[in-house]
Amino acid sequence: MNRPGSRSTSYDAVWTIPNAISMARIALIVVFAWLIITERDGWAIAALAAAGVSDFLDGFLARRWNQVTALGKILDPAADRLLTIAVVLALAWRDIVPWWLVFVLLTRDAVVGIALLIGRSRGASAPQVTFIGKLATALLYVFLPLSYLAYDRWDPVHVLAIVGATVTSALYWAAGLRYVREILAPQPRGADA
Repeated sequence: MNRPGSRSTSYDAVWTIPNAISMARIALIVVFAWLIITERDGWAIAALAAAGVSDFLDGFLARRWNQVTALGKILDPAADRLLTIAVVLALAWRDIVPWWLVFVLLTRDAVVGIALLIGRSRGASAPQVTFIGKLATALLYVFLPLSYLAYDRWDPVHVLAIVGATVTSALYWAAGLRYVREILAPQPRGADA
């Protein structure tokens, strides 16, 4: 494993610091789900905050330390999707967010997932994560926990959080549709899969 300041890491490397951070974020998903189901709200928010920070940190460090890897390009978006799914399902289960918002967000992930399966069968590579995609994910990480914190405490803030998550879901869909177009675009002859 390359250390900070080293020239670069093999694209096929597994054990890098950014990949370890992504793996930790996936573990935090299980922790968050258990904490919210058992109604340990303070600890659940702490786990969610740690997951949000790790989302920024893994990508930043991978670029800064030249540790971008094939595994990292799979782990980071997979962790994002899994965390989004866990958060919206847990919050809907607790009646904090409406079930229609869950449907909107999970349908987007399903559409992108199906496109990825089709694209892989055609030899397409995974799409590059876009600024809009990262922004939408980051905003969901703000508005969904805010809805959680404000529920049954500050009704205007809770409404603002739901409206913010709804508007953000449009950005989330825009990024998802761009990924779908990129995945399903015809591949040039002789392009590497």
